[in-house]
Amino acid sequence: MNSDIILKAEDLHFSYDDDHSHSLNGLSLEIRRGQKVAFMGANGSGKSTFFLCCTGIHRPQSGKLYFNGEEVQYNRKGLLNLRSKVGIVFQDPDNQLFSASVYQEISFGILNLGVSEEQAKKKVEEVIDYLEITPFRHKPTHALSGGQKKQVSIADILVMHPDIIILDEPAAALDPKHTAMVNHIVDRMTENGITVLMATHDVNYAYEWADEIMLFHEGKVLMHGSPAEVFGNRAALRRTNLEPPAVLELFESLCKKGILKASLPLPKNLKTLEKYIAEINLNPHYGGTKIMSENTKKAILAVSFGTSHNDTRAVTIDAIEQDMQNAFPDYPLYRAWTSKMIIKKVNKRDNVHIHTVKEAMEQMRADGITDVLVQPTHVINGIENDLMKEDALSYREYFHSISFGDPLLTNEQDNLEVIQAVAEEFSHLTRDEVLVLMGHGTTHYANSIYAALDYTFKDKGYENIFLGTVEAYPTMESLLKMIKNYKPSKVVLAPFMIVAGDHAKNDMAGDDPDSWYSQFKAAGYEVEPVVKGLGEYPGIRKLLVEHLQALEK
Repeated sequence: MNSDIILKAEDLHFSYDDDHSHSLNGLSLEIRRGQKVAFMGANGSGKSTFFLCCTGIHRPQSGKLYFNGEEVQYNRKGLLNLRSKVGIVFQDPDNQLFSASVYQEISFGILNLGVSEEQAKKKVEEVIDYLEITPFRHKPTHALSGGQKKQVSIADILVMHPDIIILDEPAAALDPKHTAMVNHIVDRMTENGITVLMATHDVNYAYEWADEIMLFHEGKVLMHGSPAEVFGNRAALRRTNLEPPAVLELFESLCKKGILKASLPLPKNLKTLEKYIAEINLNPHYGGTKIMSENTKKAILAVSFGTSHNDTRAVTIDAIEQDMQNAFPDYPLYRAWTSKMIIKKVNKRDNVHIHTVKEAMEQMRADGITDVLVQPTHVINGIENDLMKEDALSYREYFHSISFGDPLLTNEQDNLEVIQAVAEEFSHLTRDEVLVLMGHGTTHYANSIYAALDYTFKDKGYENIFLGTVEAYPTMESLLKMIKNYKPSKVVLAPFMIVAGDHAKNDMAGDDPDSWYSQFKAAGYEVEPVVKGLGEYPGIRKLLVEHLQALEK
């Protein structure tokens, strides 16, 4: 047998009822040494049964199992040898922990291997330090949290220096903080050369983490290969009740739209995909067709979606435009809104006319403006931004130049600054409280930035900040699932929109049963809506002004 193969199964059969129904039905596979292998498939496909055979808890009724090139013998000596080299961490740690204290629990297995007490103590101390268990080392195991129990379960196995560690749904019933902690421990194990076999239903984690995917179906391996190969096979995923990873779906969609090149390496995570999007060459400067004269006259055109709520307009759009004017006191500033419906409503109600983009361009032409610096207050490079550019460029022949500043979220640095601005605004938030931000969402490809930003919040240590959208992904349904796992004492709602208008006051904070406020209340949470647009955050206004200033550098 190839020395790289640490574990091999040949035609394994196992049935719990000795009938015609088999949990393992001719299972054959090979596991290479030092690999990270994710076992996936529908419930009842045989994953856990195979793991129990690998540790000698179950004995296959037929077929052969090989470990390190030798057939596993299910006698006392063979099982002792197998269990000293192959350890399993069960989905429910309560099925594994039985000693009175954490220290005794971790010591039990290694002492049973015949190691001296002195040597066992040394190894136990090393593992306790390695897994950061010291703060609760003398606690009773029954008094531990779910995450702490999982740490101890892993320590039970790790102290025996196994060649293989099997993890059966390691993140089951854990909150996001402890899930990240367990994932970090798993990464450290693989870095030390341990072969890790993991059963998981989390396609996004498996796609990013695993070297190989084993897709189980009806007691056999339906398909195996690299994450890209397996998750790229939609037919195999449908047969096993799995969805493709979100990052692959977004990447494929952007390639089909011609936004990204299909020749790019498949992104392993949302952070990589975000980098691809940020590197798209969007030229902000368009030379006009009008010949340059000696009399240059530059102006700023501030473009917003608009709002019919005068209270929020005064502290958001007006405040942003004032900051732009302060940064360029010598340039006249013009306003344009992209929502014709809101323009019409404000005109009818207040007898105030707001220019559309074309009307503003026409006004600047009449005023003798030669160069236009267009700065949108849009959150993303979405449909509104595309249409705004199209309208402005229809006047290209009348100006020497038209330049476009970036919307709020355009590159990785923007994301980091927005995260900082939000974190500063809600610095009073405690770790057991969550902040749920409501974005608008769009069918435009740029909507992927919302999922990427939600990921980045977590990546930067803000596990209690969640970002969803009204009209796209992430949805309210997905937010409810994630927040249920976090188990917060309180939910704080805030709009992730420049102004706190209809969506913020009605869809987010309203009393309608479908509002986010009502849905979180119905789920049993204490809810506090904060009806405050992003334009009220000093850090957000500063970033938009920086985008405008970049046009003049």
